[in-house]
Amino acid sequence: MNIAHIKRYLAIALLATTLCGSELFAATINQGKNNMTELTKTMKTVCVGRLVIEIPEVAHIKGWDQEVERLTIESISPPSISRKAFDAKVHHREIVLKTSPHKTEGHLLKSKVQPSPDSVLFVYREDGADTTGYGFDAFFWRPGVEYQLKSSAANSSLDVKTARISKVVQDIIATPTTNLATLPPGLCIEHGVITGADNEYRREHVAVSGRIDAYPGLTFSFSTQSASQPSDDLTLIQRTDRSLGMGDAMGKEVSAATKFLRKGKRKLNGQNGEEMVAVITINGETSIEASAEFYAEPKVLDKPNIEVSLSDQTHDDNNHKPYGKNLTEKEFLALWDTMLNSIKPRPKNQWGSVSIKK
Repeated sequence: MNIAHIKRYLAIALLATTLCGSELFAATINQGKNNMTELTKTMKTVCVGRLVIEIPEVAHIKGWDQEVERLTIESISPPSISRKAFDAKVHHREIVLKTSPHKTEGHLLKSKVQPSPDSVLFVYREDGADTTGYGFDAFFWRPGVEYQLKSSAANSSLDVKTARISKVVQDIIATPTTNLATLPPGLCIEHGVITGADNEYRREHVAVSGRIDAYPGLTFSFSTQSASQPSDDLTLIQRTDRSLGMGDAMGKEVSAATKFLRKGKRKLNGQNGEEMVAVITINGETSIEASAEFYAEPKVLDKPNIEVSLSDQTHDDNNHKPYGKNLTEKEFLALWDTMLNSIKPRPKNQWGSVSIKK
């Protein structure tokens, strides 16, 4: 057994969540010189969803995962170099849908909508035999920014879904999210903001993952998701205790290799939550994994479910070669606390609490 096996075993308990396609990596201890000043002396603020979090200036966001009203939003990189190139791409998609046969409706394309001057929405059957639902592909372009948005719906929801998607696309503002003072109110996504929803609840999910190049084993993730009602799922600690208490051979080995630095309740801006920091050592490889969850206030958009992770491992999972540079245990905890304590809703002069009108 190695660290990678333990991480897979603990995934359900420690929320080794796949954010933007990235596995949550475990973290490590390497007693050495104090590098914490190097990481925390200059922090930068990142707007994610309706919240902000501070990360080290040298950190890089490597991936975004974003969804509004069950509409997935992908930032295309690199974007089309011109409106002409974008229009050609959209036209090609239209031709494909119009020339793909459907057994009863002639071809797949149901309709073409233009929610805004910068966007196009196609509604279509997802295959030639489908008669129960529709797919939705929306395309958005502004100089330097391009999105593709996708969703699906049953026949009975066609009109409602088309209207909702059109509204979300209309509300996209392509703008850098680095200057909070100039950002319009709304939901921060990669390279932009989605405005609207100022008086009603909607389903929103935005997550990021990233790393710090100078520390190859150091990764982090931050996820927010609105909730319409309280969750009755097991909490972070309950899932962990259940996983480690299964009593099988793997559970016993994982339990023996794991030491908890923290495991308890924690609050964030009035939201109840839990955190856990675990040190895992096996076969000469050591890791620290930090996870925290804070639970949503139902139908309040700037008090969503929050999941945070920070990790730094000593060895590469694939070849087991040492990374050679890691935080000390003290440094890791200091960075963890700095990031957690920085999480807050966007300043009230830009964004107030948003709850559904009764």
